[in-house]
Amino acid sequence: MKKHILFLGLLLIVFGFRLDAQTLKNIHRHNQPVLRIPTHLIDKVETAEVNGAQVLQVRQLNGYVSEIPLSQIDSITHSEGEAVDPAQLGNLRYASVMGVVTGPTGAPEMNAIVRSPYGGEETRTDPNGVFFLNNILVYDKLGYITITKPGFHQGSRSFLPLETGSNRVNVQLLPMTESGSFNATSGGTVTSGLLQLNFPANAVTLNGQPYTGIVRVNAAALDPTSASMFDQMPGELLGGMNDSLRILRSFGMASVELRDANMNELQLANGVSATLTFNIPASLQAEAPTTIDWWSFDEAQGLWMHEGVAQKQGNQYIGQASHFSWWNCDVPQNFNDLHGSVNTSDGTPISDAQVNVVTPNLGTGITYTNAEGVFSGRVPKNQLLELSIYLKCNSTNNWDLVYSDNIISESTPINSSFSTELGGLYPISGAVVDCLNNLIDNGYLKIENQIYITNNGLFNMFLCQSGTYVIQGIDASMIDSIKSSIPDTINITAVGADLGSIQACLSYNGLLVDIEGNFYKTILIGSQLWMSENLRTSRFSNGVEVQNVSDYTEWFGLQSSAWCNYNNSVSYDSFYGKLYNWYVVSDTLNICPVGWHIPSLSEFNQLRNTVGSSNTGGKLKLVTSWNLPNSGATNQSGFSGIGGGRRSSSGGVGDFNLNSNGYLWSNTEYSTTTARVLGLFYDWTGASVESVNKSFGLSIRCLKD
Repeated sequence: MKKHILFLGLLLIVFGFRLDAQTLKNIHRHNQPVLRIPTHLIDKVETAEVNGAQVLQVRQLNGYVSEIPLSQIDSITHSEGEAVDPAQLGNLRYASVMGVVTGPTGAPEMNAIVRSPYGGEETRTDPNGVFFLNNILVYDKLGYITITKPGFHQGSRSFLPLETGSNRVNVQLLPMTESGSFNATSGGTVTSGLLQLNFPANAVTLNGQPYTGIVRVNAAALDPTSASMFDQMPGELLGGMNDSLRILRSFGMASVELRDANMNELQLANGVSATLTFNIPASLQAEAPTTIDWWSFDEAQGLWMHEGVAQKQGNQYIGQASHFSWWNCDVPQNFNDLHGSVNTSDGTPISDAQVNVVTPNLGTGITYTNAEGVFSGRVPKNQLLELSIYLKCNSTNNWDLVYSDNIISESTPINSSFSTELGGLYPISGAVVDCLNNLIDNGYLKIENQIYITNNGLFNMFLCQSGTYVIQGIDASMIDSIKSSIPDTINITAVGADLGSIQACLSYNGLLVDIEGNFYKTILIGSQLWMSENLRTSRFSNGVEVQNVSDYTEWFGLQSSAWCNYNNSVSYDSFYGKLYNWYVVSDTLNICPVGWHIPSLSEFNQLRNTVGSSNTGGKLKLVTSWNLPNSGATNQSGFSGIGGGRRSSSGGVGDFNLNSNGYLWSNTEYSTTTARVLGLFYDWTGASVESVNKSFGLSIRCLKD
């Protein structure tokens, strides 16, 4: 039953007058608009009781009604701009989304913040770049999440929400790399890949005030002919035009951010534009129209918004940008929804498959199946479509084609199921369970560097080759307490394998390999992923060798990078790792594996705070290998600290204190001759922070970026 109620107070005042056709009404939750509607579409706004809950009803002239629970409304404002007719998006509801976030090399990005702008729900990625965001606010026709991490352009993904099950997405973050700079007073030109930017004089502001300093331009231009664009771009190729939604085909796309020397965000002044020039890829030049629609990305709504047109000059598109985020040259088209599932011929769902749709005049679209083999997307109307299904091959990290067929897109939504024999692939099945052997809600199986999402703990996946693989089950139901199984080696034969139940019951631990092929165990402690072994490599991560210096006199006269073994004996290397001087730590060539670094003092302090102030050192130390009494040792954290000793000149020149103390370099300098370290001791329950001479030889533990 619906019961109309008078609108009181501020809401009555806000909705009690009409504004012009260019004005938007914004209904906010957590400072983000959950509904943005052109006022010229509104017929009536009132509150009502629906199923016992108070809602705000926004009724349009076409009869469509948007309903928003009053509990989800923080504020109501008006602004100038464009918006999509809410009837195109449908009603607000809840859905779940999960995915994998990687960096430019394809390596996972840990501790990236994943957020739902509509409802404010958020989580972070785990050590494998995986996230689960359950029951977030979405529209019937549009879900949207953002991904942020320091040092990267903001990533995001929009998607057509599934009716049931979790939506599956991939996002690749682009590093914030300076493309060039110019003086704000005189203006200038910056080139980045396929993009050139021209800035007029006196065009930049800082916090709304004229800015006259150096402008650092961080631009990332995407190649519209590359399949990688679909993981790198913001949202999806979906835009708002004349109150309606259109799918888009890109001929050039770029993110542009302006910063001062302190990384404060800069913007263009009101009424001023910069010129963006996109080089059209050679394979698209014959299809490129003379005039193309020009779009910017609305980071609040997750849509591209139409901003006018760009002009073709030679093999380039030239457009004017009045502000900076993402800009795009696109051809729009009407579309249908595509819903489907991918199964084996016997009906087994195929998870984590890439579904690739090629259209005659709108290029390629890419989406992914979830743990139940289900996917959704948008395709142009009334066209012959080529649909291909790919699986990732562990041995080559490439996508292998396993199915291809043509389908017809008419004028109504498509619902299809696709089956494939999967010849030449190797099926893997089983379940990931918790400590009580219950199937887990949010989890996955890690095979080598590939992620396979479980369906309420159950998994069915396919490998491209037989052979030996390292596997690990992950229970990510609680981001602050991720559990895993012990990494195990399995042998996959021609018939595949049923792995049975994999119990994810330990604090997260993984495996890491350095430039020399040395493997290390890792452990998640709070939000930090640490090596749980001391570093053993003799090379920087780019392959450059570090000199091995055994002579003590030579060692203490060095002003360059060096390593040694304790007592110059290789027998200590495999367990205790190598000892390094400060110049290894301070070298711009990273001694840690790519994506890892030597921790700062503040990061060591974060580790100590996470472990707790009571018996900190004991919780960080191995129970065995230390000299007695090994005070307080429990290794409760899993850090597995050991007494690697040191090379020093204290008390004579030599190597001292094996199994009695373990010092770990930080990257924090204390003075011209000393630097900060973390210390563990056989006869103390604490963990100290000290300053030691840079000439000392100490152990290193690396931390995930």
